[in-house]
Amino acid sequence: MSHDFLKNTKVLVCVGSGGVGKTTVAASVGVLAAKQGLKVLVLTIDPAKRLAQTLGIEGTNDLTKVPGQNFKGELWASVIDHKKTFDDFVERAAQKSEAVRRIFDNSLYKQLSTNLSGSQEFTSLEKLYSVYESGKFDLIILDTPPTKHALDFLKAPQKLSALFSEGVAKWFRDPEGKKSGILGHLIQAGTRQVLKVLETLTGSQFIRELGDFFINIEQWQGKLLQRTTEVQRMLVAPTTKFFLVTSFDQAKLKEAEYFSREIRKGGYNLDTVILNRVFPHWLDLRVGYEGGTAEQGLADLYMQMKTYYNHRDAIYRQFEKKMSIEARVLRIPDLVKDVSDLSGLEEISALITEEEKSK
Repeated sequence: MSHDFLKNTKVLVCVGSGGVGKTTVAASVGVLAAKQGLKVLVLTIDPAKRLAQTLGIEGTNDLTKVPGQNFKGELWASVIDHKKTFDDFVERAAQKSEAVRRIFDNSLYKQLSTNLSGSQEFTSLEKLYSVYESGKFDLIILDTPPTKHALDFLKAPQKLSALFSEGVAKWFRDPEGKKSGILGHLIQAGTRQVLKVLETLTGSQFIRELGDFFINIEQWQGKLLQRTTEVQRMLVAPTTKFFLVTSFDQAKLKEAEYFSREIRKGGYNLDTVILNRVFPHWLDLRVGYEGGTAEQGLADLYMQMKTYYNHRDAIYRQFEKKMSIEARVLRIPDLVKDVSDLSGLEEISALITEEEKSK
């Protein structure tokens, strides 16, 4: 079966709240695409141990061809190393090797490249764009970090870039206002007062680190802004599609409705909403219990489960009705086993295909 969402698609971004199964969905869609003959890379963020073993990426951050596959195309995977991705970007963007060494030694940079809010989102998109530029793969699937809101992920690089705007950096790069006019001197007089207060509160060592940091990022400050613009252009391109993954929880469903509208509003191409783990794979709501009267206890239990899942089904239908205006909606049932091997991913990819057929 050919899949419409794969046509003219170069990048597929899986977004959604944490704990909804984005990584497994991303890997399963990768299997589906590789079966179609594409050379696919799944970029993921700290997958569960079993899934990492399944993809052959446990203990490595290199691009790795998933072992044990026999697909028409090829499935590759990699865990995003945020620190290394940021370092690689700085090395490429900075023009002087001496400045690179000083920035790597700066304790503020070490915090920025690992813990600062938005840095993981930036490095995820930077890694995605680097591979996209290389042209080595037909399709790249990005499993995004578990940000609370999908929109936080999309806006984080711009926020990070704004943090390093010239206006902020100038504060620390020229605290005496020597390069400014009269107005600049007035502003810098205020700057010096603020720096003095900061020095009192945090100590002179911190202020020195901060000043060195902004002096040394001058080499790649503009490149960061340029890269953010290029990444944004790629994200809104017709060849980039978004999958929004959610699971059963009325709060998460409402959140997904809101995200889908905002994703569209931002100019991104929301292709599919996936309702993950909606009901047990073995449960068919259309079938009644056919056991004997001696098994009345089991019959009662079965009917209670059906009532419970029928209630959920009614909520799903309302959700699908609203969402179908924005994108197609697919349901994936909850398997009775953990996905711990390639056959498990193939099983989920087959369920996605089955759902597509039913639409």
